[in-house]
Amino acid sequence: MRLKALALCMLAGFGSSAVAQDSTQSLQQAFKQLPPMVLGAPEAMQVFFMDVQAWRGLEKTGPSPEGLRRLAFAPFIRPLESLGYGLDPWSLNAKVSFDDVSYFAGFGQAPANISYWGLKDKQAVAKLVADLKQGDFAAVDGDVPGLIANGAAGAMDMKKGNPKDPWRGMMGKTSFVLPRDTALIQASSAADMKRLAQPAPSVADNEIVAAAVAGLKEGVPADRGRIVQAVVISPVIGLAAIDPAKVLLASGADINTAKQNLQAAAEANGRGIPPYFGGIIADAQIDNLPAVVVSLSYADCATAKQAVDGIGAAWKESMAAAVEAKISGRTVEAGKLCAAVVNLTSPKAENAGNPILAQVMNRYMRRELTLLQIGTPR
Repeated sequence: MRLKALALCMLAGFGSSAVAQDSTQSLQQAFKQLPPMVLGAPEAMQVFFMDVQAWRGLEKTGPSPEGLRRLAFAPFIRPLESLGYGLDPWSLNAKVSFDDVSYFAGFGQAPANISYWGLKDKQAVAKLVADLKQGDFAAVDGDVPGLIANGAAGAMDMKKGNPKDPWRGMMGKTSFVLPRDTALIQASSAADMKRLAQPAPSVADNEIVAAAVAGLKEGVPADRGRIVQAVVISPVIGLAAIDPAKVLLASGADINTAKQNLQAAAEANGRGIPPYFGGIIADAQIDNLPAVVVSLSYADCATAKQAVDGIGAAWKESMAAAVEAKISGRTVEAGKLCAAVVNLTSPKAENAGNPILAQVMNRYMRRELTLLQIGTPR
């Protein structure tokens, strides 16, 4: 019996460690749904992500005002626009409990933005589609099997407007919905749905994104932390006055060409960190403390180390007076690339908010985010 008990304990231990070995699991699931074309968009922030289970885990009861304010990327993901009216009304109108959603992701500019609902399995997706059809959704004729909609493309019906409804919103906007594996794709029209239904390769296959994800795995240890939100960034975020087309790694371009273009842009941009190919900013909870983890993709670890040091210096110079944070950094080899990873961790958790993320987003919205500014070394 004692041996059997010991074996069960060991099995339980191995099981726990297997479950907790990767803090980026939900993030990567979302990336596998997204087409690579989103990384060519001339935007500073290209893909937005929220882990529903990680966010709900911050508070045992319903979300507090601080918890809701933490969702800095919610305005960029259409179904989350209705969240401020309460989880119960949201769930009632969505035809699925908010707590049964794994993640949300999105990209693009409104009204043509695309959103993804990640559910636990294909059966959950099928059930939600069936429930939507019981309402005002109907099948859409065309060459995209499974596509449903609750109106005409791009249309708004103010009579059906409901700010608590993630499928309609205050303006009564139409939603086109397409099931794909364990996710639902939500858009305002059928345009590009055929391409979105077959995202091969996906964002997850992009080597720049993959390197940034590898960095996040180190920055957010699975046994001590979770990623609440994340955003994929391009070099545009660090180049205030540069043509985005000159620095984005478009389809077919190689890393060396991108590196040359970025270096030229950096020399014209003043002080900053070495030019990066792209990266991810993550809102995380580590050891029960709110944190922001930055993971940037570089061609080599020597340059990545310069970036780690530069971000630390930029924080102390421009943001330390606004909010307190413990800074740590490292480089992480990732295939042919290397990630520069910097953790900015709050010394205490007063509530469910993240004061560091709030400050980072505040500076970004004011176009004063010198933390990630590309330029010559400081």
